[in-house]
Amino acid sequence: MKPIAIFLTILLSVGAGRLSMAQNVIIGTEGTNNTTFEPDGTMVFNGDATVWDDIMVFPDGTGKGGSNPPTWTKFLDNGFGSQGVFLWMFSATAENEVYFTVQIPHSYKVGTAIYPHVHWTTTTATPSGTNVVWGLEYSWAVISGSYPNTSTLTANTLIPGQTPSDTHQHLITPLGTVTGSMGISTVLCCRLYRAATNAGDTFNGTVGLLGVDFHFQKDTEGSRSEYQK
Repeated sequence: MKPIAIFLTILLSVGAGRLSMAQNVIIGTEGTNNTTFEPDGTMVFNGDATVWDDIMVFPDGTGKGGSNPPTWTKFLDNGFGSQGVFLWMFSATAENEVYFTVQIPHSYKVGTAIYPHVHWTTTTATPSGTNVVWGLEYSWAVISGSYPNTSTLTANTLIPGQTPSDTHQHLITPLGTVTGSMGISTVLCCRLYRAATNAGDTFNGTVGLLGVDFHFQKDTEGSRSEYQK
């Protein structure tokens, strides 16, 4: 295996008794795939060094009034009459929905796509893996920007390698890609729904919402200033 090169350019400040950087400090392969420490000390991930994280939206952090809300229903108990745990359950015959907003973190790699996913489960029967349709209606704006008309993503296919085999499984449906010139603190206004009236949704059981998350690339640990990357 070829050794990883480490490129260091530093200036020794004898009077100050410490090392200070005059140029970037690059750790990794020379070129585009590396981690850079900039002269101000900011750490930046470049190329293949960028990492993924997610913004999680939990069901209890969503709004459900004034429209077609799902039903708050017991999911499981201890089998002996305990109070159990509850989830928002989405109908097989009517379009239920929840509402929420999402703010893009300061670690976000500006301008890259983000990828929403739905985490869900069932209480009875076993879905096929393609017969539950989820939808996301959304609009987003950067700081000082104006919100455009909404866009919609729908999907009914589980993540690669996931095959339903039982009830109560933790299932994940990727909803596609949200693209555009987003920046840090961009805020998305969202409606998540089960598209039960869609011809592709043929599962006749209710489904429980575990959460919604947005995968995003990060190239720093934060931003250099409060409102600018």
